[in-house]
Order: sequence, then structure tokens, then C-alpha cells
Amino acid sequence: MKNNFLKCGLILLIFHFQSCVSTKTVTENNRNHIWTFTYLKAIENQKVNLENYIEKNWFVIDSIAVKQKLIAQYELYENKDPENKDWDFIVAVEYFSPKGYQDISSDFEAIRTKHQVVKINGLVMKDLGRIVKSETILRKNYFN
Repeated sequence: MKNNFLKCGLILLIFHFQSCVSTKTVTENNRNHIWTFTYLKAIENQKVNLENYIEKNWFVIDSIAVKQKLIAQYELYENKDPENKDWDFIVAVEYFSPKGYQDISSDFEAIRTKHQVVKINGLVMKDLGRIVKSETILRKNYFN
């Protein structure tokens, strides 16, 4: 019984140590990563269609870029503040280097060129919304 308790304790200690090392490695490796936030505003009554367009076009391309290790990840944020009418969505993309898109532009454009645009209810991006601004963001994670 005492032997099993010691084994269990040792396993938990090893697991805790590995998770601490993994967290530190992720934090250190992400230090040079940069994000771009692209703000989009839907044309009136096109918000759902714009979101579908992003998912079926932009995120299909981004998923290939992740597989090719051109970008780290991508996310979609939806504006839920009824007072803020400036934007409806943010497409956030994490790049591996501080130069962001500049470092991967030729490889990324090769992916984009091969992509067949998926229309949403017969509409393309210009019919659904517009980019209102883009920002470069440095994200810092703080672990407890």
C-alpha cells in the first residue's frame, strides 16, 4: 500500500514538472510571435453571410497555412457591444515572427491563388462587408 502511494506521488510530481516545463517553453517560444487583428464591418443585413464567408474562404486558407506552419493559429471575435457599431468581427492571426505576414506573403499567396472562392448566397466579400482597419498586436500571456 505504501509502495503504491509513493508511486502515485512520484507520477504526479513528474506530471507537474513536465507541465511546468511545457508552459515555460510555450511562453518563451511565443515571445516573438505577433498577431494581426483585422476588423470587418458587415453590410446591413449581411452579418451572418459575412461570418459564413470568412469561415468558408479566409479560414480554409488559414487552415492550410497552419498545416504548412506559416501561421500559428487564427481566431474569430464577434462584437457583442450594441453601442459599438464600428465593427462586427475581428479576424485574429498569430504569426511566428515579428514581421508577420511580410515573412510568409509569397507562400500564403500561393495558397490563396489555389483557393476557389466560395460564394455565400451568390455573394462575395465586396457584397457582404469591408475591412475597416487592421492592427498589429503583441500578446503577452501571464500564467498563475
